[in-house]
Amino acid sequence: MTVDERPTPPPELDRVDREALAELAKRDAATLREVSAYLKEVAAWRERREGPADESASDEGDSESYPDGVPERATVSVTEIAGTEYDYYQWREGDEIRSETVRR
Repeated sequence: MTVDERPTPPPELDRVDREALAELAKRDAATLREVSAYLKEVAAWRERREGPADESASDEGDSESYPDGVPERATVSVTEIAGTEYDYYQWREGDEIRSETVRR
């Protein structure tokens, strides 16, 4: 890779990941290094909490799969209630804010 060539993101990233990386790529090098260090800490925390990622396992919480009636532009957040994880989808339709909660 030459000085002018920009690194290519991994091909297995979903739409949300690619958008986040595109936004981060606009930041200065110092900020990127700080974010990188933070993300390494988050990855280590998740591995301690959930165990190492198994690439062959199916991803039940795939952010590219939305329930029927939920638009792809919806914001997705994950919440845990009484030990059960839920995907919380929220989007705007005209002047109204719509939402849907689905068990993971």
